[in-house]
Amino acid sequence: MLTKKFPKHYVLASTILLSATLFGQSATTSDEVDPDEVFTLSPFEVEAASSTGYSATQTLAGSRINTKLQDVGSAISVITPEFMQDTGATDNKSLLTYTTNTEVAGPNGNFTAYSGGQVEGEAYRLTNPNSNTRVRGLTSADNTRNFFSTSIPWDSYNVDRIDVQRGPNSILFGLGSPAGIINATMKNAVHDDFGKVELRYGSYGTNRQSLDVNRNLIDDELSVRFIVLRDDEKYRQEPAYNLDKRLYGAVRYEPKLFRGEGSKTTLKSYFETGTIRSNNPRSITPLDQITGWWDQLDQQVYDPADVRYSGYFYTYDDEGNESTYYPEDMGQFNKTREGGVANPNYEPWLNDVGMYGGVWLQYNNGQADPFQASMPEFKTIGGRSSTGEIDNTLSQPFSRRVLIANTTDWATRAEAPYADKGLWKAQTLSDPSIFDFYNNLIDGETKQEWQNFNNVNASLTQTFLDGRVGFEAAFDHQNYASGATRLTATGAITVDINTTNLDGTPNENLGRPYIYGNAGGGESETTNESWRLNAFGSYDFEEEHEGLLWKILGKHTISGLLSQDTRTVDSRNYMSYGTTEEFGRLTATGTGATYIDSNDRVVIPTIYLGDSLLGASTYRGINIPRPSTDINVPSTVDWYYFDATWNADPSVAYDADYYNHFTGALSTQSENPDNYVGWRTRQVQILSAEDGDQDALTTTANLQRREVDSYAAVWQANFWNDSIVGMYGIRHDEVKTIGTDATRVDNRADFDAVDANGNRIYSVQNKEATVYKAYSPSWSIVAKLNNLSGDRLPLDVNLTYNRSENFQVSGTRNDILGNALPAPSGETEDYGIVLADKGGRFYFRINHYETTVENATNSVGFPTWFFTGTGNFIMRNEDRADAYEYHLGVLGDPTSAGMEDGSWEWQYAPREGQTQEQADAEAAAAVASWRQYTQEPIVQQILDAWGFNDFSQTQLTTMSTPVNNFTATEDQVSKGWEYEFTANPTHNWRITFNASETKAIRYNIGGELLSDFVELTNQYENEPGGMGNLRQWGGEGISSTSLVSWNSNFYSKYVLMKQMEGQHATDLRQWRFNVVTNYDFREGVLDGVNIGAGYRWQDKVVIGYPPILGEDGVTLSFDLDNPYYGPTEDAIDLWIGYRRKLTDNIDWHIQLNVRNVGQHEELIPISTQWDGTVAQWAIAPYETWTLTSTFEF
Repeated sequence: MLTKKFPKHYVLASTILLSATLFGQSATTSDEVDPDEVFTLSPFEVEAASSTGYSATQTLAGSRINTKLQDVGSAISVITPEFMQDTGATDNKSLLTYTTNTEVAGPNGNFTAYSGGQVEGEAYRLTNPNSNTRVRGLTSADNTRNFFSTSIPWDSYNVDRIDVQRGPNSILFGLGSPAGIINATMKNAVHDDFGKVELRYGSYGTNRQSLDVNRNLIDDELSVRFIVLRDDEKYRQEPAYNLDKRLYGAVRYEPKLFRGEGSKTTLKSYFETGTIRSNNPRSITPLDQITGWWDQLDQQVYDPADVRYSGYFYTYDDEGNESTYYPEDMGQFNKTREGGVANPNYEPWLNDVGMYGGVWLQYNNGQADPFQASMPEFKTIGGRSSTGEIDNTLSQPFSRRVLIANTTDWATRAEAPYADKGLWKAQTLSDPSIFDFYNNLIDGETKQEWQNFNNVNASLTQTFLDGRVGFEAAFDHQNYASGATRLTATGAITVDINTTNLDGTPNENLGRPYIYGNAGGGESETTNESWRLNAFGSYDFEEEHEGLLWKILGKHTISGLLSQDTRTVDSRNYMSYGTTEEFGRLTATGTGATYIDSNDRVVIPTIYLGDSLLGASTYRGINIPRPSTDINVPSTVDWYYFDATWNADPSVAYDADYYNHFTGALSTQSENPDNYVGWRTRQVQILSAEDGDQDALTTTANLQRREVDSYAAVWQANFWNDSIVGMYGIRHDEVKTIGTDATRVDNRADFDAVDANGNRIYSVQNKEATVYKAYSPSWSIVAKLNNLSGDRLPLDVNLTYNRSENFQVSGTRNDILGNALPAPSGETEDYGIVLADKGGRFYFRINHYETTVENATNSVGFPTWFFTGTGNFIMRNEDRADAYEYHLGVLGDPTSAGMEDGSWEWQYAPREGQTQEQADAEAAAAVASWRQYTQEPIVQQILDAWGFNDFSQTQLTTMSTPVNNFTATEDQVSKGWEYEFTANPTHNWRITFNASETKAIRYNIGGELLSDFVELTNQYENEPGGMGNLRQWGGEGISSTSLVSWNSNFYSKYVLMKQMEGQHATDLRQWRFNVVTNYDFREGVLDGVNIGAGYRWQDKVVIGYPPILGEDGVTLSFDLDNPYYGPTEDAIDLWIGYRRKLTDNIDWHIQLNVRNVGQHEELIPISTQWDGTVAQWAIAPYETWTLTSTFEF
């Protein structure tokens, strides 16, 4: 289990700092120092006075040295405290909808981060919503604090300003996201006495409180600052919340003892510790597995004992002659009956519940404890043969519960158009009268996320010669742990349509709506430790010498950087609950029965949400409630199951005649369930991750360590009266990465396993590192035409050009053969023009950019799991080929080969019109094609690289050396225009406007090796009678062949991605713009009042393409010229405030913000079916308000 680590000496330092703060509160008073006084800071800091309204004049984001924004050629936007105060923005979620060419996902975001999958889930995006960003249509930006890389989400309570660097900048980071950087400048202690209390209340009970106290303990020498935050954000979806608690402290010491002539020493430190507990809202509506019960099934209900039965029933006359028949209203799950006869009762809108064993826990809504723990699927381990030997079978119908299929599964089972191409998506709800997804979270309290973090930073700054020479030495330590658990990933709502329980008793829950899932979780812990040394020297020729030559040479600054960053990430996935190995052996056989993630060891909680809907005339207005309480999973339960232990009278012979209870067929007493113990309860143990069993329930774990050693040099020159400003930087980074996965024993992560040398495998010690080295240049030039003209132009006119590179190493990435892939590298080119009023009243920048990324990780949901995950298509097909070739009763169990008729065999059932012999021949042809495929050279390379076991055996297929971190790559280009306008037309009016045009293009998706492998596989999959006919689940298998799985899980996505090469990316709006303005009244009856507004608009977006099927009926392409679009979106934000002095020392400001004015219950389409009808919906941003009261003293 991961635990939060925070070294004791950091805690001690924090305690001392807090004590100094409390002491300082009694040492001075607020009126001893002028709160408006501005102190001279070092060149490694940005002055608080460098911004006016929404305009900033200085930045560190260009070169890490305080530089005028007008001298920087790269695309940097500075968000000032005034902007955040006016708009009410406090984090990425609330800010990035306003900024230039940036996007953020979430309930009030401006994009969905849609994965493009058939079943759209968003649970993985809910742990840290602040990281779900995108810049320039590429990928997420890196988050930094004081330009140290961070995973800790920023909050405005301790932030002075935000700098958004769009595109790579190797001067800042040679290693980083090519999309750019979002840097938070942390608040420092300053030599002043002041304080601030902020109280906020808002929609749905949102409340936020912060306290900020700064004290100057020794005049102009030692100051401390203490800030505390409690932010409890509530949402329209009850009971969603996000509770953020933080403590921050800072100290500044500038000893006069070391102040010489023109020199200054500054010691600074800050710490932050915090926790975030959340049950974040969902943006995508729940999966619809309920409306089909009315629209397609006419509220039909089914008996699990016969809904899947497709065989004959038998009768005998007085002379014992046998006759067969098919009963009506039975076997609806199957398309054909025994012998290949068409089943007139076939219903494609039925599907498996997805409970194949384990412990099924049933809960009533509002009750924490389960009312039933039972066997979800009929198991007969211990059953006898006619000779008395244990064959684990009984001649009973295969009983498995059914539910309403989602549209993806229905299309496949119905063989709907394009279903075999995987083009049907699972529909989500659009009618809130079924379940009010606007106001209710489908998870209720069964989902949780958490974040814990600590950060300590210390720096020493020394300047000489009146700030012309200096250095900064800094250290930063961060620990960030996050995780989440959930009951359901997709939030599917369905109805229990099973008339009986498995024991034949009536199902008292018939017609009741419910949610269920295999509860699971994951967590990650990241530790960053960094140090850096910055040094600079500047020389002004014009200031030191007279003459034209010295004036032309101007001022030059040279800076250098040495740094080391070490990052360790430990990521783990686990089941929330599971059973013991003993339980696995009780319910199943075969080598996989005792695996921790086996279907026979899982725990499946199900919550019945309301009363039965049977007989309701329509689903409209049924108003299903959300789960009203969290569930308790006991450590032991009384499990109700069928005990297949022989219990007959000794006089009963195994081979004596017995007429089957169900079918009437003549059989033997060994198949008579009355001869066994039968249904009873048994106490079983439940493992719980929350209660100390997390390691035993962990299925995968990955450990990564990255060490980056860097040095860089930057030259900045201001030529000829500051007319030409040039900047050139060169950076060298050496990156050492080590990655390892926990050894899996019975599909469980074994953290104690050792290698042949006795070294612990799950460790970064004694591992050889992958080393990557890169030189990354960066340069820019700014030509100030007004300065060149001798101040003859009416405006300041600057021409800008910037070119920069970087690369990104997020961890080990491998190709399909396990070879290390090169690191993604980014390059950007910006050029533009800046127009500014000479009095500083307005600033207008037009920038054209082109950002190129090579070897990027695929950004549109490339399903790599299909190749390398547990149960990948090679493992599945090989196991099934063995089952069909050797007639196995249990996958991977050679002792079950050639089992008798009547057992659950892996045997092809005849399709409609087929005989059994023809079905067997179809199976043999599919197996033969598969065997031929696995002999292809490129497939053999993959089998060797992944360490597959011997395919000549019938045991379960395993991988001894699976390809860790298999990654599909692509190259990306984003280009377009960015417009930024900021103005202070009067001293009390501020306005800002930004717009962007973005065209993002992807190409070279997958690379040559993967493309060759995919095309070979697709050829075999589509070969008539070939391996594409390999059925995944036995029986008739029409809806689950290898071809259907290949197309739906992978190939349809791949075809679209390949065809989209060179085309504009989907889920990207070409144009967007934002405008924000605020006016302060300074006189008259409205003196002290401020009013403001914001308007946000974004273009329509592609959400699908019509498919085109080739004349051969196989080749698939898409009509890219006629896409399906989602609508344009816009929003209005309004605010009004009032400021006045309460006393000479206390200023009060109160402000009401209303965001998304007039937007209430609306949906946004995010994907379509192949025919253009909307498939999946997201909830549109909705109106919220906050009332913020601030006291400054």
